[in-house]
Amino acid sequence: MEYNRSDSREKWTIMMYMRDFRLMVTYAYALRSSNKLSGENIDEILAKMEAEGIYHPRNGGSTFTGQFKSIQIAWYMFGYYNKSRGRGEEKKMVFSPLGNLLLDNMKDEERARRIFLTMLYANGFRQPFSKMDERFNIFAYRLIFKLLRDPRLEGRLYNDEVFYYAMFLKTVDSETYEELVKDILALRHLDPYKKYELFLENEEVLGLACHEWRYTTGMLESAGIARVLNDHDNRKIGILSYGNTSPKTGKKNARRSYTEDYIVLREDLASYLDVLLSAYPFDQKPYPAEDLSRKFNSGVVVELYSFYPPELLREIGIESEQDHALSDMLTIANNITYYSREETETGSKFEFALRDAFNLFIDVEAERIGGAGQPDVECIFHKGCDQDKKFDVEAKSTSTKLQAINSRRLQTHRALIGSVYTIVVAPNYARGVLSDIRGEKTVVVKAAVLANYFYQYIIKNGRNLSYAHLDWLIGSNMGKDISESINKYVYEAFGHAAEDFSVS
Repeated sequence: MEYNRSDSREKWTIMMYMRDFRLMVTYAYALRSSNKLSGENIDEILAKMEAEGIYHPRNGGSTFTGQFKSIQIAWYMFGYYNKSRGRGEEKKMVFSPLGNLLLDNMKDEERARRIFLTMLYANGFRQPFSKMDERFNIFAYRLIFKLLRDPRLEGRLYNDEVFYYAMFLKTVDSETYEELVKDILALRHLDPYKKYELFLENEEVLGLACHEWRYTTGMLESAGIARVLNDHDNRKIGILSYGNTSPKTGKKNARRSYTEDYIVLREDLASYLDVLLSAYPFDQKPYPAEDLSRKFNSGVVVELYSFYPPELLREIGIESEQDHALSDMLTIANNITYYSREETETGSKFEFALRDAFNLFIDVEAERIGGAGQPDVECIFHKGCDQDKKFDVEAKSTSTKLQAINSRRLQTHRALIGSVYTIVVAPNYARGVLSDIRGEKTVVVKAAVLANYFYQYIIKNGRNLSYAHLDWLIGSNMGKDISESINKYVYEAFGHAAEDFSVS
């Protein structure tokens, strides 16, 4: 198999602001607990966290030092922020379901590391908050975990096997995986000094790859997911240099030691990881092929950050009545996304998921109708003062983009039940769909965006979920895609101001 090591753009880009898991979680928790986290108020927030037993300062002191970068929090799937902002619009971080779950359980190390492992498992490359291009379509951490569970590799993965081979894969399938394992096993039989000579042929690129992977192993170790080991007393085989050349010395200004470090998975995580690998295969692709060349819009980002597997909830033992109530509501919301991608003969699972979701509104009664010539879901919005409003919801489940909408059929459905407007929900749709609904009493919304709206509202307000705002938003955008409008509202209503800063 060919691995293009000619340029750093040919490899994964891994975040390198920090490698301390607890420090990153502290940043994220402080951000979530404040309206605006800044260099001026960080000490006050951390003092409160210390008093609550959440923050444990090093060396007995309470002064926090470091650099906060919201992109680090976003890169590790705690949440996402509005990269495309209008002039004067504040950067807002919206926390993901798994990010919130981790922060709610950060005192429980066993739960926290399982949740973080799941966040990594969901991290698709290319990543919205890195500079990889559209050729990358791979769940990188799934591949790493798959290799660690492969008995042929004896439960270990050497640093050089990652920075020389794995980090240069743009996609993976069963065939390329087998070739990768074969290459790794062949590399293991080489003398380390011979390998070093091999690495020097692409020293500029591999030096950076080695450095980035060390940040990853540091994060995995500090999170309690893996252990970093070395069987040769950390002997230094050589130096890999990269970066700019110093005008004084004529040498590269970044130098990294090449050693024989390797990682092993923490033993108690093996069975859970096997469950994830079985339910969500390592060779799945994060993005449909038709979306690869497009820039990340908010709908794509929201879908990536909405991973919330029931396997995790069982693993960490969510038992309380309150947890179960929230879990049930989130399951309903997430089913919108799940079943919108699953094409069944009738699409009924998606229809029932939407019925259950709209019944989460305290002022809506939703009933699944379905069948030929009928709307999928009939809803009554109780506005109060006997001002009921009827609307209908159409479920368009498809594993690819929805190509067209039959507006005449939707008009017939509305006339049949006296519906004021129609909401079409689909995982994604072609641009031509917007022409189909222009001037019609119809709006479209992406399934992941709608599910995230439910989730963010529930997390903040619990069961007190009213349909009034969504009804107003639809009325203001009739005949349009309301996905971006919903996401803008989510940023404004549920986001946390994410100013970058340094503290010393």
